[in-house]
Amino acid sequence: MPKPARLYPKEEPMDPNPKMIFIGSMVFAVTIGWIGIATASFGAL
Repeated sequence: MPKPARLYPKEEPMDPNPKMIFIGSMVFAVTIGWIGIATASFGAL
């Protein structure tokens, strides 16, 4: 199936933003850390 043109505009190529990638990876790491803390504290629920 062809992708919708409005979701993938050709005139605006999407280049990854290093700052957004860094922030996203930091949020991901913090989330994984909290999951690990919760698992270690309360056990695997």
